[in-house]
Amino acid sequence: MPEQRKLETILTANKLVSEEQLKQIANYAHAVGIDLHEAVLQKKIAPPEAVMMAYAESVGLPFIHLADVTVDESVVVQVEPMTARQNSFVPISIDQGYVLLATTKPVIPDVADELRMIFDLPVRCVLCTPAELNDALTQYYPRGAVRVAKAEPEKVQVPVPKPKKRSKPTEPINDEEMKSRIKMMVVAFNFSFAFVFFLVYSLQIPRAVYNSDHCIYLVVLLGCTLGGLAASATWKILSR
Repeated sequence: MPEQRKLETILTANKLVSEEQLKQIANYAHAVGIDLHEAVLQKKIAPPEAVMMAYAESVGLPFIHLADVTVDESVVVQVEPMTARQNSFVPISIDQGYVLLATTKPVIPDVADELRMIFDLPVRCVLCTPAELNDALTQYYPRGAVRVAKAEPEKVQVPVPKPKKRSKPTEPINDEEMKSRIKMMVVAFNFSFAFVFFLVYSLQIPRAVYNSDHCIYLVVLLGCTLGGLAASATWKILSR
């Protein structure tokens, strides 16, 4: 098996960059904290496809053209759009027990572990050009998109009846309290009864009508009714 070559060797051997350009690009990559192949792509010194093919050879991963690949959308929808966009990958299919990820460089171990938990399968990266990856991300994970979760059976919530409030046990009434309550009830009754007579008198009903038996009975009935209501209300108020 031939020894795997470094990216620097492949770039110069394929005459994609010169020795002098390679030094400048390496310094630039170190200064801004990016990989060498990303620096070459940013500087636009060589065709992106040729750079990515050289990088794929250096890391031992296959290079593909996404336009020639059929993307399995049932795999795509299982990954959160934000996760795919932030880590620059698109899951394209499941092949030979692996989830294939189209990307421009291998995903970090934490992301690989997260995807392994989602699919219950290990992941394998295949490399493509940045332009192809951006097109795929735009198509399958547009900005603002959210993953469509699988419908779960709706849970039926059984209403729980609220516990009834228990009335406080009434304390026994002593004799003094009972006498006081009865006294107040009698006062309320008498006052209400007298109020009815005062009201009828103030209406200036003719004396003949006022002295008639029917009018007296009606006044007494109204007085007793109002007096009873007043006495009952007084008892309730004093019982609180």
